[in-house]
Parts: sequence; structure tokens; C-alpha cells
Amino acid sequence: MRKIYFCHGMPGSAADADLLARANPGVETVALDLLHYPPELAHQALADALAAEGADTDPVHLVGFSIGAMAAIMIAASRPDRVAQLTLISPATPLQSGDFLPHMAGQPVFELAAKNPKLLRLLTVFQGIVSRLSPGLILNMLFAKCGPMESDLLQDPDFMQVMGTALRESFINRRETYLSYVQAYVQDWRDELPKVQCPVDLWHGSKDSWSPPQMSVALRECFGKSCTLHEVEDREHYSTLAHVKL
Repeated sequence: MRKIYFCHGMPGSAADADLLARANPGVETVALDLLHYPPELAHQALADALAAEGADTDPVHLVGFSIGAMAAIMIAASRPDRVAQLTLISPATPLQSGDFLPHMAGQPVFELAAKNPKLLRLLTVFQGIVSRLSPGLILNMLFAKCGPMESDLLQDPDFMQVMGTALRESFINRRETYLSYVQAYVQDWRDELPKVQCPVDLWHGSKDSWSPPQMSVALRECFGKSCTLHEVEDREHYSTLAHVKL
């Protein structure tokens, strides 16, 4: 059975991998729990997973979703000897690569991360409180600008369980690590992109309001001939993750 190693989004958790695994029953999905590692040590998440399996010298197929794409790119850039294939789903591209921010549902969060980290911390504490008391309310806030594909997912008990875990892990249990990834994301990390030496597949929903589709277009231009872009018609952010067949 083929195996992939998965980098989840933010907010998110290792449970995000369940959405991809459901669409790929013939693929073994190993979720990397990024919230146990700061961004600068994301590569250690893969190293530890491989060591635990006794496969620490094997080439791997690495998959990154949303902000997890940043972690996957950084891992591939730091370990070109280890990562043989990179797949990025609904990837969040460096903000400095284009005029993306005004078109992102997370614009207020990313602006706070760049300009007022203390206020972002307070917001995240508030999100944690609401997540404890009324997770449905915080999910409605996060998905306020989503379209019908994401709205359908909100009626799926399995998806709601995945998102409930994401809220607890990101806003309550591992808040500091979550914040470190958001703050790392708004920095200029474009220098990491040319260091990726393996083939790259991009999957992006045509109606994604979290990571605009133009983000994958920018990545394809950066990665060049070794990169293939797959546009997923009418899908959005999580609905693309739940649809992609690797």
C-alpha cells in the first residue's frame, strides 16, 4: 500500500488527515502532528514519524494542506534527500507573492499576526473560550463566508468531529504553537520555494475563499516545469481536501 505523510492546516490538528484518508482508502495516511513542533522544527515531525516506523532512510511522499503547505515546503526544502514527492492541497502561499490578503477569509487574523501579535493572542484566547462553550458558534464564525460545498460539510458529523478536534488543539491545548505557525506564515518565506527539488502537485478549489486559487498559480510559476496544477471545479477549501484522490 502506498503511504503519504500529511501536514495539517491551522487552525487544525492531525485529525485533518481523516478527510483526505476517506477519499483515498487505498493509501496509508500518516498524520504529522505539527502542533507538537514549532515551525522551525517542522522537519522533526517527519523525522520522528519515520524513526518510529523504522523507516528513517526511506524517500517519502509529503502532503501539505492550507498553512500546512508552508510546513511541507519547509520540510521538503530542508530535506531534499528525503522528500521525493510533494503534494499541496489548498495551499496558503507566501503573502508577499501577490495581492492575496484582501481575498482571504482569514485576512483579519493575518493582519493581526503581522501588526499586533498581542491582540491576536487575545483573540485566540477568546476563540478558545468560545470553542469550549459553543464550538458550533465558532465554526459558524470561521465558515461565515463559505459557499455551498463547505456548508454541506458542516452537516457531516465526521467533518464536525474533525473540526471540533481542530478547535480544541489549536485554540486551547496547543495555542502557543498554533500562534507560532500563524506568525511564521505572515513572514516572508519565499526563499524556501526554490530549495524544493522534487516534483510538486498542486490541488486547488476554483471557489476557495480561504486560500485564493491564484495562490497555486503563483506557486506553479515558482516551481516551474516540475509542478502540475489541478484545478478542482466548484470546490472550496476543505471540500477540496475531502475530494482529492492521490
